[in-house]
Amino acid sequence: LQRYLGILTAAIVLCAGGAAGKGPFRFHSPSGRFDVLLQALPDDWTQVKKAQAGAAQESMRQYAIDLIPAKSSESVNSILYSDLNPPMPPEDLVRSMLWSPNEEFVVLADRQKARQNNHVFQLAASLSVNKVWSLEADHVQWIDGHRFLGDLNTKEIPGAVIQFDGIAGKAEILFHPDSGIGYQIASVIGHRVIVKEILNDRGTGRTVWEQFVPACFDLDLDSLKKRSCACP
Repeated sequence: LQRYLGILTAAIVLCAGGAAGKGPFRFHSPSGRFDVLLQALPDDWTQVKKAQAGAAQESMRQYAIDLIPAKSSESVNSILYSDLNPPMPPEDLVRSMLWSPNEEFVVLADRQKARQNNHVFQLAASLSVNKVWSLEADHVQWIDGHRFLGDLNTKEIPGAVIQFDGIAGKAEILFHPDSGIGYQIASVIGHRVIVKEILNDRGTGRTVWEQFVPACFDLDLDSLKKRSCACP
């Protein structure tokens, strides 16, 4: 699956002077263009991400993550990762990072153990400037060097497809849920996405159709032209 492309496979390397289990820990990006330096934050570190009713539990800042161009000692960007204790192993956290083609941006799923009710948080970080965006998206799939797609399927937004654009610095909903019908990503090929209908409970109670046959749509992500198509 495309969502798993770009996952780090390098073995962990401890930096000089780091104690096993405490770090700092150094990894490399898939192409080797960047080093990823993780520093575990102490339990008494004061910043806490507050609980969001129905979306996430209160969580502690656990790792400071520096993104450093290869052969450089200066980070281009930094991410603070929060979650429930105990912290996940650093190699598992780094393995969950999704790098865009040509490594212009990277996405890290935030608060992976603190989520509630299908709310999935992402931290999208630039690899050229010191900027990190926080947004909700599930099943993230890169479509080019600066754009990715994701699903939203929560009580508040029961079935939508969003696009994040790192150059524009914003996310937008491409397919909004309707009464009884939501949408999710079926497949992504290049700059085209096939979107599939799903049932939701928006509006007048849960929709139940005895013979529900979902429709699918092909969307050109550059022209935003949509047409009906066969479901994959």
